[in-house]
Amino acid sequence: MSDIHEKDKHLFTIHDLLAWTPPKNYRIISGGVLNVKNRMLIFGDEGSWKSMLAMHTAHCISRGSKWLGFFTNPCNVLRLQVELPMYMDRERINKYCIGSKQIYLARDSHKDVTSAELDQLDNRATNYAYPLVINRTEQFIHIDESAGWESLRKNIELCATVLPPLPLVVILDPLFKMFNRNLSDEQDVKPMLDKMDMVMEDMSNYIPGVSFIIIHHTRKAKTDESGRPVSMGSQDATGSRALLRWVDTILRTDPNPNDATQTKIKAYFTKHRNAEDVLPSLQLRWNRDTLHPQILSRIMPKYEEEDELELRGDLDMTQLE
Repeated sequence: MSDIHEKDKHLFTIHDLLAWTPPKNYRIISGGVLNVKNRMLIFGDEGSWKSMLAMHTAHCISRGSKWLGFFTNPCNVLRLQVELPMYMDRERINKYCIGSKQIYLARDSHKDVTSAELDQLDNRATNYAYPLVINRTEQFIHIDESAGWESLRKNIELCATVLPPLPLVVILDPLFKMFNRNLSDEQDVKPMLDKMDMVMEDMSNYIPGVSFIIIHHTRKAKTDESGRPVSMGSQDATGSRALLRWVDTILRTDPNPNDATQTKIKAYFTKHRNAEDVLPSLQLRWNRDTLHPQILSRIMPKYEEEDELELRGDLDMTQLE
């Protein structure tokens, strides 16, 4: 390490940075969607299955299974849910876990197995379907106030010190129910975001890091001259833009207005600060029997021809700045 780094551990030369060893698995969701010490916002209108996506995300990350076509690395998960009473949340979780086991077994149904192998398969399916997700249900907690924040901070610290030494993902569902002040006022929102940043840094003493996933709602939609809603991307999220600037990734979910079953949604990324490449837009259908999503389409955006640059050896490399 350089002399300046030896004198001040906060300062790194380029060689210091390259010599530094990052966490082994710092990507939680592949493609730069969510990394360790990152923040993600999932927002949408009523009926866009946000809470079910939050639960699905929690289980996928905990067991390290695919999430909307992305790979995940197993992490500890703490989920704070403040919208449903505990008995309803329990019913959802139970239904989802039963569905997870059915899906796991269905993938192996084409194979011939012995009775002993069948028992092993059932054990693997059970472990897959019931991962270690720490759940907390509250009807009244305000994390922008001292008592509520301290309660959540203690939960985070307990998970960081007691659970296996893996990154921790904290899922907050939904934000508006656990925020008492004015979500549209940056002066009210910013202190809470600073506290989250501080706890992400403090927990680094115990685990590789903490990441946050926040479930959020849309504001009243703007309409065009004919009365049709106009999408404003991330700006359609309720509240101060300080929240939008703070997060690294934003995933928007919109219900399909033409779907009578109310199970189809469109999901697309409106912000992807750390993305390693372009990210897809997705069409999903939620299965009411299992509470799992089916990916109907996963479309990667294409570069416009005039903007696209394909590297073909040294000649094209010289065009880069």
